Amino acid sequence: MSPREPERVSLAFVLDATSPRFSRRSFLGTLAFASAAGFIAACGGKGSGGSGSTEAKTLNLFNWTDYIAPETVPGFERETGIRVTYDTFASNDELVAKMEGGGVGYDIIIPTDGILPRLRRSDLLRELDLTLIPNITNLEDRFRTADYDPGNRYSVPWQWGTTGIGYDPEAAGAAVDDWDGFDLTSVRGRSSFLDEARDAFGMALFRLGYDPNTTDADQLDEARDLLIDLKGRIKAITSDYQEPLKSGELVLAQAFSGDVFQVQAETPRIRYVIPRSGAFQYADVMAIPADAPHPDNAHAFMNYVLEPQVGAALTNYVRYGSPNRAALPFIDREIVEDPLIYPPADILAKLSFLQDLGETELEYSDRWTEIKTA
Repeated sequence: MSPREPERVSLAFVLDATSPRFSRRSFLGTLAFASAAGFIAACGGKGSGGSGSTEAKTLNLFNWTDYIAPETVPGFERETGIRVTYDTFASNDELVAKMEGGGVGYDIIIPTDGILPRLRRSDLLRELDLTLIPNITNLEDRFRTADYDPGNRYSVPWQWGTTGIGYDPEAAGAAVDDWDGFDLTSVRGRSSFLDEARDAFGMALFRLGYDPNTTDADQLDEARDLLIDLKGRIKAITSDYQEPLKSGELVLAQAFSGDVFQVQAETPRIRYVIPRSGAFQYADVMAIPADAPHPDNAHAFMNYVLEPQVGAALTNYVRYGSPNRAALPFIDREIVEDPLIYPPADILAKLSFLQDLGETELEYSDRWTEIKTA
């Protein structure tokens, strides 16, 4: 069955300061950043991405929900005259299903780094023309040489973060610093882990002391059994945990760092921890589908996001780490100096990237089906 088509939500909702903020991973449906033609004309657009491009002034962008600063798209539209349609997805699985289903018509997608090799092997990505992205030199070196895409042949990083634990210390009745926090009696029936197979398995494998990218069948069986046992003691397997953490419905959740920092802005009692036994770090990246109808416009958007003040505004809003070293002087000091957003070198060295496992990824997906149906 093909993925359900998401609904569209107006730009007025996205930019309404009274609207609730939703998880990077939670599903609100499709958000359409639709600027009126009169607005574009008044702003005096400067044309599309490549020199002499004849592309229509349109860009179709597919991103996680609530994972962009309110000014990013309007600023790009003003600078270029390119109208952006902004659609959202809830998980990497949903994104991959869309891409492998064909005919999606997106110009930029924003998968997590570990998904990129799979999309590349399936010939679903267009190789970038870095001459159209001169701001690529603003990236930190580790994002120019990352194993998932050395030399940025297929991707430009959007934001980066870690996968850890968001929790309420008062309700938990104890400090939590590792994955065994799920064992607390106080969180029974009031906790959750992510609806992402590799992230959930990573949590179990870190806890068991194994390589979080292992393909050892016995280790994966042990991790599966741990997750099935844990499933019986939690409230839900879900990637929509922000509002439940705020309301107290959840006391503890496996969570993405920036999501929890957004919760903290409204609910200061919530804490985020990077588990001491280990955790994933990740980069969400911009990539151009092989059949993108407006690739020049896509390159122009990538270059725009890498402008220092644009990149800083993005990080100041979503509170994930910026891969853009030129943006650092414009990022709020409280963010740059927060060791949970920008971990010190010794902590960073202990974090793992999710590795591409090729066909052996089935070792995870088959067991994940067992967990979900248990």
